[in-house]
Amino acid sequence: MSILERLRETAQQYPMLTRGWWVSTAACALCATALLVATAVETPKVIRFVPPQPPEIAHDLVVRNAPDQSGRKATFRLLLFTDEFRWRLSSSASLENGLVEPEFTDAMKAVLNNAREIICVGASSQELPQGVPFEVGKAAEERRAARRAEQIAVWVRKALTRPVPVRKLNVGYHTPTERSNNTSDQRRVVIILVLERDDRTNIDQALREAMERESARAPILDALLKEYSLGGGANFTWE
Repeated sequence: MSILERLRETAQQYPMLTRGWWVSTAACALCATALLVATAVETPKVIRFVPPQPPEIAHDLVVRNAPDQSGRKATFRLLLFTDEFRWRLSSSASLENGLVEPEFTDAMKAVLNNAREIICVGASSQELPQGVPFEVGKAAEERRAARRAEQIAVWVRKALTRPVPVRKLNVGYHTPTERSNNTSDQRRVVIILVLERDDRTNIDQALREAMERESARAPILDALLKEYSLGGGANFTWE
């Protein structure tokens, strides 16, 4: 029985109720029904719960509703790992602290399992082997960056307890700078989560928009777009 039908039944049982009572009560019932319908319609647009920043992460940034060129939107979460998670120079298998497989905390696993998609970013620092032509060395470092993205993906998949698509983004070789004494920041581990997305969103376009929008707040995003050989093209390089 609907709310209005119940009100009519009540009015018939209690004829002493005034017409004003009936009108005001019916109006309240209609408003409540409309509110419930509106809430049901809007609920799917509310973003899911975002787990708190885990201890492995030094910089945690959520970029909401970044559009692709067709206006479809996605929400991303950038995770820049702490200093312990930096690649050993010339390696795609171990980190600077000697670990070949980091053990993620439960908090980190919760963050990964909360994502709709996971993007593992592979990058290589500016060092090149002595005596190797620049273009040859650069191509070799871009391949190393691809292997690093794959290695991060291996670690991530082991931490997942449910099916989550994992992508590998290769930003390539860091362009040479004057900071040649310490380039470990160029080898930081970065993961980007897709928290929400509209159907058929072009993740490549939406991610670039998100990174450009927040590059001032997160310098790592500006670096990924401008300082690596494969980050600044018309399209990203996906492995």
